[in-house]
This record gives sequence, structure tokens and C-alpha cells, in this order.
Amino acid sequence: MRDSSPFPFRVLRWGLKAVSRAGGHVAERVVRHDSELGPSLRSCRPGARNEASPGAAGAEVDVRFGEALVRVRRGATLLEAAESAGIELRHYCGGNASCGTCRVEIRGGGRGLSRPEPMEVLVLGAEAAGRGDRLACQAVVKESVSVHVPAWF
Repeated sequence: MRDSSPFPFRVLRWGLKAVSRAGGHVAERVVRHDSELGPSLRSCRPGARNEASPGAAGAEVDVRFGEALVRVRRGATLLEAAESAGIELRHYCGGNASCGTCRVEIRGGGRGLSRPEPMEVLVLGAEAAGRGDRLACQAVVKESVSVHVPAWF
């Protein structure tokens, strides 16, 4: 009896094993790399916030959401600032930069935010990232900033 599939099962099984082995090697390298980093360097990885930036201790900055003005500690995300101001800002993924529902428009002081990480740019898309839109869960406030929360959905 001939197999009508384009690839014999044994070829597919071999391919799956190879992919599984490769994934295991990658995971092993990541774990080894993380254990080699000290706790002080681990916080410098992309997506991790570094609370111990110079001048951050006790410093507060203004974040304006339209008419609402809130003072937050330097190093907080825009999502945390919105929550402390009582502004409803959707974030279905829990602040993990994967859903894009916390997208905001930066109206002023964009240089007062952390630089966008590659994952954030990927979720936003090239056009929105080029306009200066940010994901509130990823944008860390360093200086005063003005933000507009649009009705996306």
C-alpha cells in the first residue's frame, strides 16, 4: 500500500525530532545565559525595568492624560500611571506586550520615556511606532510626558 501524503511519515518524524532537539538546545543556552548573569545584570535585559537608575530614588514626574494630571515615581510604566490616576486602560495580556490593547498616543515629552523594545515595535506595527505610539505597559516614565488614550476598540 502506497502512502498518498507528499512526505513519508518517517521524514516528518525525523523533522519533528530535529526541531525538538534544536529547541531544547536553545532553551538550554537561554537558561545557562540567565544563570551566568548576576542579579544586577539580569534586570538590564529587554523588557525588564531597572528601578535603580541614577536619581530615581524618591523622584516623581508628571504624567498628563488629557485633563487628568498624575504624579508617579520615576520608573513607573504609563499603565501604572493610568491605573493610579483611575483611568481605564485596557490591557488584556496583563502588561506583557502581546495584545496591543494598551496603545496610547504620546502628545508631548516623548523623550521622557524609555526607548521602545523590539517586541513593542512588533506589536504596534511599523506605522504606529513611526508615529510615536507606545504600549503603556512597556513605556517607562523618566520625565514628564503628555499622553492621549484613544478609543481603539
